[in-house]
Amino acid sequence: MDIIQLAVVGSSIGTISIILVYIYLYIIYRETFMGIWALSWLILLSRYIIFDTGLLPWRHSFLGLTIYQLLIFISVLMFVRGTHIFINKFFNKWWIYGAIIVTITSIFINASHLPLAFKLLLPIYVCCFVGIWLGLIFIRQTNLPGIGRLITGYAYIFWSLFNLTAPFTIGGVQFLPIAYSIGGILRLTIAAGTLIVYFEKTRTDLVKQETMYRLLTENAIDIIYHYQIFPKAKILYLSPSVLQLTGYSSNEHYADHTLFYRLIYPEDQPLFDTFKNNIPKSLSTPLVLRITRKDDTILWIEQKCVPIYDENNRLVALQGIVRDITTRKKLEQMSSLFDRMNMVGSMAATVAHEIRNPLTTVRGYLQVLGRKEKYQNDKEKFTLMTEEIDRANSIIKEYLSLSREKLINLKICPLNHIIQSLFPLVQADAISSKVDVVLELSNISDLLLDENEIRQLLLNLSRNAIEAMTNGGKLTIRTFQQKTDIVLSISDQGTGIPSHILDKLGTPFITTKDTGTGLGLPICYQIAHRHNATIKIDTGHTGTTFFVYFNSETS
Repeated sequence: MDIIQLAVVGSSIGTISIILVYIYLYIIYRETFMGIWALSWLILLSRYIIFDTGLLPWRHSFLGLTIYQLLIFISVLMFVRGTHIFINKFFNKWWIYGAIIVTITSIFINASHLPLAFKLLLPIYVCCFVGIWLGLIFIRQTNLPGIGRLITGYAYIFWSLFNLTAPFTIGGVQFLPIAYSIGGILRLTIAAGTLIVYFEKTRTDLVKQETMYRLLTENAIDIIYHYQIFPKAKILYLSPSVLQLTGYSSNEHYADHTLFYRLIYPEDQPLFDTFKNNIPKSLSTPLVLRITRKDDTILWIEQKCVPIYDENNRLVALQGIVRDITTRKKLEQMSSLFDRMNMVGSMAATVAHEIRNPLTTVRGYLQVLGRKEKYQNDKEKFTLMTEEIDRANSIIKEYLSLSREKLINLKICPLNHIIQSLFPLVQADAISSKVDVVLELSNISDLLLDENEIRQLLLNLSRNAIEAMTNGGKLTIRTFQQKTDIVLSISDQGTGIPSHILDKLGTPFITTKDTGTGLGLPICYQIAHRHNATIKIDTGHTGTTFFVYFNSETS
C-alpha cells in the first residue's frame, strides 16, 4: 500500500466513525435528516474507497469519471436536502434541476479530449460553491444555539475552499497525502460540528417542551398532581390551581400531606376511604365527592388518576387530575328537578281530579249526616273530619298548581307594583312572628308576567322566610337590575338550609316544617320555569336569600 492509499484509508476511517455515529443516532431517534446525512457520508466514503484509493482506473475512463462525478453530485445534494430538513427550510426543486443540468454538462465535457483537471473543474467547483452556501446557512441560523453552528459553518467553508485546488492536485503524487489528511480533518470537523448542533438543538427543544408543558400544567384550571405511594407516601407535585380550588397553596399541601383529606366533606370521607383501600381496582371509575374550601364554601370535585408501576410491577405512584364540577352538579340537579317537576305535573292533572271527586262526595255526606239529630253528640267529630277533608282539598289545590299544562296569562306588569300591593299581607304574617319587613325596591323596567302567579311565588317565598326566623328577625325584599336580568331577592335571618335538604330543594313533599306539605317551593320553581326565570339560593348560618332572575330582554 503506497502513501496515497494509506492517506485515503486514514481519512476514510474517520469518515466511517462518523457514519456509524449518524446511523446509531438515526436508529435511536428516527430523525430523517440524520439518516440522509449518514447516507450522504456513506456515498462520499464509497467514492474514496473505490476511486481515490486507485482500486478502479477511473481517471482515463469515460464511465469511471462520470460515476465519480455523479457520486460527488449525489452526496452534495443529499447534504443540502438533510440540512433543509434540519433547519426546517423548504427544499426547492431547482436544486435537483440544477444538479441534472450540471451532470449533463459534465458528461459532454468528459467525452471531450480536455485534460483531467478541466473535466473535474465544473463538478468540483459547483460542489465547492454549494459547500460555501451550506456553511453560510449554518452560520446565519441564529435560532440554532451554541457554537456548533459556527464550527460546522466555517468547516464547510474551509473544506469547500480547500477543494477548489482539487482539480489541480488530484494528479500530483506529492500533494495528495497532505490534501487527503487536511480534507479528512475538515470532514471530521463538519461531522463533529453537526453532532454538536444536533445535541444543542435537541437540548433546546427539550427545554422549550418542558417550559411549554410546565406552563400548561401551572396555568391549567384543573389540579394536576403526582402522588408517591412507595417507598414513602407524599405529594411530589401539585399544580398552582389547587389554591383556587381549595384556598390553600401548593406549599401548604406539601407541608401537610393530610390537608386535602381534612378538606373532604365529612359525609364523603367514607367514600374516599373506600376508594383508597381498593386501589388499583377503584381507579377504573372517577371519584366524585365534596370538599370544603378554606372559606367554608362546599364544592363538588371529580378525581381521575392512572397508576404508575416500577419494574417489579409494584404500584409506586398515582398521577391524575382533580376537577371542579360544582357547576355541572348544579346543572344536573336543575335538570333532575325539572324532570321531577314534569313528572309531578303530568300526574297532577290526572290524579288530583280523581281524588277531589270522591272527597267532595264524602264531605257532602258528612255535612248531611252531621245535621241529623242522632249524630249531634258527635258533632265535633264531624267538624274535625270536614276540616281534614278541607285541608286535603287545599293540598290537592296546591298540587294542581304543579301541572305543566297550566296556562298563564302574561302581560306587561311592574314587578315593584305587585310587591307593594302584596306588602300588607306579608307584613300581617310577619307581625305575628315578630319579624320586620323591609322593602328595597330599585327603579326597574316592567316585565312580561302573570300577576297572580308572581303574587303566589312572592307569598310562598316570604312565608318560608318568615317561618325560618322562629326567634324573629328581618325580612328583606329587594329588586335590582343585574346586566340583562331583573332580580327579585327575598332574604331572611334564619339559621340557613341544611346541606342534605339543599341538594333536594324543589323536590315535591320535601320539607323541614312539621306541618308543611313540601309543595310551596316546587310551585315557585314551576312558576319561575313558566316565566323563563331561574331561582338561585345563597344560604349560610346567618340566613338565606332566594334570588329570582327574570330576563328583561325577553319581556
